Amino acid sequence: MTTTTQTVALKPYQIQLVEFLLAQGVLQFGEFKLKSGRLSPYYYNARNLNTGEALSKIGQVYAEKIASDLKETNVIFGPAYAGIPLVAATGVQLAQMGKNVRVAYDRKEAKTYGDAKTGSVIMGDVKAGDHVLLVDDMVTTGGTKLEVKDKILQNIPGVNFVGILVVFDRKEKDDAGVYSGDALKAAGLPLHSVLNAPDLFEYLHNRDVGGKVHVNDAHYAAFQAYRKLYGA
Repeated sequence: MTTTTQTVALKPYQIQLVEFLLAQGVLQFGEFKLKSGRLSPYYYNARNLNTGEALSKIGQVYAEKIASDLKETNVIFGPAYAGIPLVAATGVQLAQMGKNVRVAYDRKEAKTYGDAKTGSVIMGDVKAGDHVLLVDDMVTTGGTKLEVKDKILQNIPGVNFVGILVVFDRKEKDDAGVYSGDALKAAGLPLHSVLNAPDLFEYLHNRDVGGKVHVNDAHYAAFQAYRKLYGA
């Protein structure tokens, strides 16, 4: 016998996004080894956002969030590599909404040719005083996001950070027991997300979506056990 939890009420646009991510195979459930070495009962596979339609949909979600809640943004920045196509898609969607922002990203290696300054690792027109929003797919501990922030400031002092916007927040703490959102906020990079893991699992627990139950009792129990170890 299964039971369905009804403790979380997602907004209509969040439900549409969940259904889209499931249909695209972006949200996966099972056992996955993360970059951190943790064994997770689910995985956010951004590689499956690999079509024009998928990028358009995600870009639209980001653009709506920026236009409604992060209006001071005048530069969107995509951390290499996953963030680069995301800021491109978001920039196009924002322009179609009448908000034209600059798009920038970083390089893993310095550019030393063409019109770039010697050793440049920041691509795009970013200036001191700009209000920069990092755009990425998800956040776990937040460490790599802070590295990007430091890289930008090292190359362009005086940049203001609106924060970082992700589709999905795993809501996890690092090995020191600190939640990534708290660490990012303390470092001057507030975290903004459309979905988070606890709400996702509560919503999907024994719920039929597209003719399939993606999170059954076993999946739900595995997530709760994982959350006891790493959850914020």
